[in-house]
Amino acid sequence: MGHEISGISFQYVCEIIPELDKNGIPKEYLPQSDYKNKSNIPLHGYGDGSFCRFKVPNSCVKKSGVYIILIDGIPKYVGKCKNLRMRFNTGYGNISPRNCYKGGQQTNCRINNLVLKTYKNGTRIELLFFETEDRINIERTLIEKLNPEWNRSMGKLLRVRLPQKGIKYEPLTYIKREGFMSKYDRLEQYLKNSEKKIETLSYDEIERIIGFKLPSSAYVHRPWWANGGHSQANSWLNAGWKVSSVDLGKSITFGKV
Repeated sequence: MGHEISGISFQYVCEIIPELDKNGIPKEYLPQSDYKNKSNIPLHGYGDGSFCRFKVPNSCVKKSGVYIILIDGIPKYVGKCKNLRMRFNTGYGNISPRNCYKGGQQTNCRINNLVLKTYKNGTRIELLFFETEDRINIERTLIEKLNPEWNRSMGKLLRVRLPQKGIKYEPLTYIKREGFMSKYDRLEQYLKNSEKKIETLSYDEIERIIGFKLPSSAYVHRPWWANGGHSQANSWLNAGWKVSSVDLGKSITFGKV
């Protein structure tokens, strides 16, 4: 079964279902407690869990390319990998104790926790995959076009694009850059530069700062503004601020930590 997304034919891999108990409820884990933390390393922003465990089929072994996580048919996350099975089965799907602490893989923890919360809400989670060696450029192109909610960054860019059969997108001439850029970096910089202890910003002001319209969920769901568990939260947490109050659809008040 194929899915055509932005001119690329993705193959359906599987539905992502966490391990369930006998009552059909996802089993939750707190692996951070198993880490022998002799150096007193602090947890990173997504390390407190809780987490679940899930797997993709063994047939995914050593497949290199781009994957998309669909939530009720909507692309929520775009990523690249050299080995699809390893990315999910020993990465996102099985959080190691060390990865919960600073220096560990924050993305693994964040995606795992989002999968757990999404499944508990009764939402269908599906995995799509496109096998390609041009995974870096294709990932970047799709993130630009789809602006998926779970992606924190726009990805890395390479000058070289390999020819791929069946892809309808136009070649892009991006220059390679190191590191990642969050969609909400401008909000982080704004708060870092603020000399106030409290900032109340209207939705219009926030959108002018970040340069794009906030998703509809930011207007109607208080958890979108939670201090952790979502990519946007890093913009104010990294700047040393927290959301102190929310007037949905009108304004957000941030307080300096």
